[in-house]
Amino acid sequence: MQQQRRAPRIQPFVVPCRYVLGQQRIPGFLTEIGTAGGRVHTELEPPAVGTNLVLEARFGRQATHVRIPGIVRWAHASPRGGFLFGMSFEEISPDAQKIVDGVVEEFRRRAAQIR
Repeated sequence: MQQQRRAPRIQPFVVPCRYVLGQQRIPGFLTEIGTAGGRVHTELEPPAVGTNLVLEARFGRQATHVRIPGIVRWAHASPRGGFLFGMSFEEISPDAQKIVDGVVEEFRRRAAQIR
């Protein structure tokens, strides 16, 4: 599969999340994140490619709640059970983007200290 990401992502990264489809809030785990998108693991059938949704998660030391609009770019069954889907963040607010950028930068900083 050709890489079409706008920005690199970090992994392993595991944060409980929910994705919102209409009135439904479906639980999952954000298992990869970058400044422009992420990957979600869920036990339910994933949304179809092209679906608009909102990702809800808590990031950082203060557990800041963030709502990030996005579009599903791919989806498939996970070899470990459940399903995976990738999403790009779309029309993200400047405040939410600042939080996501901070999470990515903190992860990279800590990874550099381990090396």
